[in-house]
Amino acid sequence: MQRLSQLDNKLEAILAVEGDVASDKLQQLLQQRESLLQKLMAEPERLKKDEWQVAVERTSSLLERIRQHRDMSASQLQRLQHGQRSMQVYNKFR
Repeated sequence: MQRLSQLDNKLEAILAVEGDVASDKLQQLLQQRESLLQKLMAEPERLKKDEWQVAVERTSSLLERIRQHRDMSASQLQRLQHGQRSMQVYNKFR
């Protein structure tokens, strides 16, 4: 569980950055987290209920932060595409 907490702290640090997120590093940490969770779930007798509940709450928080970054990136992409289309129309009539 300590390793899971460390991974979560690293993920939080990456997601705390405003703007672009290091997606390759984020993906790598998420894969490590998934692997670690699978190992932990394989041995449920070693898990304490309160520690597991805290881990579930951290997971929810991380998912919400990832959704926020995804939505922000989608919005930026949409503005960029709109700007590019406007420039194409402008250049057409130039």
